[in-house]
Amino acid sequence: MAGKLIDQYGNPIETKVLTQEIAGPDYVGQRPAILTNPPIGLNPEILGDALRAADAGDSLAWQTIAEIIEEKDAHYQGVLGTRKRSVAQLPITVDPASDDPQHKKHAEFIQDWLRLGLLENSLQDILDAIGKGWSVHELTWDLQPGCNRIAEMDWRPQRWFEPSYQDGETILIRDLNAEPAPASVVGAPVQAGFRAMPPHKFVVHRHKSWSGLTLRSGLTRTVAFLVMFKHFTTRDWGLFVQSYGLPLRIGKFGPGASEEQKRVLRRAVFDLMGAAGAIIPDSMQLELIEPKHGAGSNDIHQRRCDWIDAQISKVVLGQTGTTDSKQGAHASGAIHRLVQEDIERADARLVSVTVNKQMVMPMIDMTFGAQPMGMYPKISIGRPDEPTIADVTTALQWLGPQGLTVAATEVRQRLGFSEPEDGEDVVGGRAPTPPVTPAHTLPAEVRPAKEEPPQASAPTPQDEAAATQTTLHSQLGQVLIRHTRDNGPGLVSALSASAARECAEGFAAMCRPAQDAYEQATSLEDFRARLEAMKLPPEQLADAMANAIMVAELAGEAMVLDQMRADG
Repeated sequence: MAGKLIDQYGNPIETKVLTQEIAGPDYVGQRPAILTNPPIGLNPEILGDALRAADAGDSLAWQTIAEIIEEKDAHYQGVLGTRKRSVAQLPITVDPASDDPQHKKHAEFIQDWLRLGLLENSLQDILDAIGKGWSVHELTWDLQPGCNRIAEMDWRPQRWFEPSYQDGETILIRDLNAEPAPASVVGAPVQAGFRAMPPHKFVVHRHKSWSGLTLRSGLTRTVAFLVMFKHFTTRDWGLFVQSYGLPLRIGKFGPGASEEQKRVLRRAVFDLMGAAGAIIPDSMQLELIEPKHGAGSNDIHQRRCDWIDAQISKVVLGQTGTTDSKQGAHASGAIHRLVQEDIERADARLVSVTVNKQMVMPMIDMTFGAQPMGMYPKISIGRPDEPTIADVTTALQWLGPQGLTVAATEVRQRLGFSEPEDGEDVVGGRAPTPPVTPAHTLPAEVRPAKEEPPQASAPTPQDEAAATQTTLHSQLGQVLIRHTRDNGPGLVSALSASAARECAEGFAAMCRPAQDAYEQATSLEDFRARLEAMKLPPEQLADAMANAIMVAELAGEAMVLDQMRADG
């Protein structure tokens, strides 16, 4: 890039400033690494004074208290850390401004920078703004011809900086020895004791949880009093547990007891089992009154702490299901997860805007020059809006048989599977086609002939002839049934079995080619084509059925003749 580097206002940028540290810790200045006078304890007076001073433009005491609150309160640290880590572990992608080769080159430049891991390792520190309202990272640049990019990102404590009291937004560096920072609003005086941030030297991420000035933002302002009250309750709980179940000791002294005797008695009472004791004159009475509903007072401290923790969870995570397990929580777990995902997407979007505006754009401008119409590569932090693996599997399971077809490569990519190599052991595959069950041949069954009911109307000559024929068949059938029942059931069974075997062989000769075609077919259309091209041999089955009918008729006629001869 030819010429000098300029900032967003067209002013030349001092490259020396971009490559050296200017807001690190100092030994005797306003940016100490170690707190020399941290606030001892936390009470309404200390907390109120710190918040009022912060609102007036001096947030040093408040930022110190905010660090202590995040460090000392286990529940707040847990839920705030959960919210930070949920975004810090999201994938980071880069999209070019367009399909133009130059824009694709810009995107590749940012992708190469992402491989350094600076942004990935700094996301959690950038999200420190969730609790304190804003966070600051000092950048160190690697300036090379044709490749100007960020080489280091160092997190800086918020107490080393100060939002300007003039506009409530401009972040200034605490520095007594530097040139005073210019006014943040027109007509205001310079701001002594502070130094302005050089352009492209710092990344300031503002993470507002509500609409308002950066001067008054940050979730810690909301939970500060809750944490303080919980610490009061925890202290009382500790005193209660220390004395719970211990008998109260009462030492009594007579009217003539000396001060030395009282001192010895007092020491005996308190040294015996802690501070739950007292000494009184023998003539006095001490009455211990148990508080109303005292039977449940043993868990009042726990219930109060749990309630305060639930309020903190609502402030930080939007719900309590992520941190507390309660009856019915499994049923509402999906709703809680949706709330958590909404907050996660919002946090990731805010961070993405900061990274693109304060890191991506300066690196592109300083390397390739300013881009017209905001055509810069875009960094996106977050999960893509795509169905889960369970949803994909269910869709394939139910919609596949209905005709849905999907490329196997797309399914493997979605599931994270690779294409198997030839000869490689594989798991899964198409289920084998079940074999066709052969037809089951039932034995022949002899059923009695049914007599037709008499006609109600006057018979015609045709009806009389038909009735005569029916009567003759009925009589022959009755003779055959009687002869078979009394003398010849074995003959009928033998004839039926012989006919069934011959028919089964003919039927199998026709089914076997169809079964082979079904097992070899790759689709329903292929199976239909094979059946249409197939020439089945029906002759054997037809001959067997004809023979069976003929044998049955001859056997019946022989039985009828034998019966008529016997009857005659």
